[in-house]
Amino acid sequence: MFSALRVMCYMAFLLVSITGDIVERQELLNGTQTITIEGVSDDGAWTLVGSVSWNRGLIDYPGEGDMTLSRQNGDEVFATLTAAEVTDVEDEIAVDHLMRLRYEVDGGAGCFAGASGHVRAEASLAGEHVGGTWALSLVA
Repeated sequence: MFSALRVMCYMAFLLVSITGDIVERQELLNGTQTITIEGVSDDGAWTLVGSVSWNRGLIDYPGEGDMTLSRQNGDEVFATLTAAEVTDVEDEIAVDHLMRLRYEVDGGAGCFAGASGHVRAEASLAGEHVGGTWALSLVA
């Protein structure tokens, strides 16, 4: 007698457009800035909670932060920031900063439990608002 082993493996690519707000902002004496953001996808199916820190004066500073992307049914993706490139925008009235972010997926919940992969995000900050696209490449 033997038992069958069922192995499920999936690869997923998700592109989620998020708009939201900066709910907390800190600036340290050394110039490091940290923001906490909360947002929702255009279709209302996803929510994003995360933090990002950067320091324009430290060339080797990759940034710190994390993110949780959640679906209404309880599925979640957890990721840790691995790089943050934040640029000031001085010639645009509507946008203060442009961000390019990279994350390493740490796992998740629901159908994303045990997931690994990467997230790349491009977002803009305008006053206390954030908007952008988070692209997830996942394997489990």
